[in-house]
Amino acid sequence: MIVKSYLAEKDSGLFNNNLILFYGENLGLKEDFKKKISKHFSQDSVIKKNQEDLLNNENDFYVDLFNISLFEKKKIFIISQCNDKIINLIDKIEGKLEDQKIFLFAELLDKKSKLRNTFEKSKKNSCIACYADNELTLKNIIISKLNGYSGLNSKNLNIIIEHCNYDRSKLN
Repeated sequence: MIVKSYLAEKDSGLFNNNLILFYGENLGLKEDFKKKISKHFSQDSVIKKNQEDLLNNENDFYVDLFNISLFEKKKIFIISQCNDKIINLIDKIEGKLEDQKIFLFAELLDKKSKLRNTFEKSKKNSCIACYADNELTLKNIIISKLNGYSGLNSKNLNIIIEHCNYDRSKLN
């Protein structure tokens, strides 16, 4: 299932699926999503891993994923640097997830990518594309972050956008 990034930014209720893929060139947006996920699931155990670590130690990942403690409600995994190599692991665990959630973060994926196609065609899992920001989205971010600042005008907004070079990471 494809979810638009601007909807996911506004509504953290879209993080209800057990498997969600974030991909694209917008590193700042993906970092914002990681922070939002950590904040949304602050009561749960949030575990951050890289794809290579998982693939090298699959058995350790299965133990981490399926061994639930009495003190933890849910386990949330944030997996970075994903690509098509992780698809076999996803296929093995997809139907077995109950309270666990896995958020995959990848670079820009081609339309032919197996990982992207799997998530786009799935009815249970979500896929969120993180494309480059435009001037309007950056202006909205600046306005929301500088809410209450009295000297904010369109000239200041344009100067800030020029200096960040349309990069959300630099803007933040």
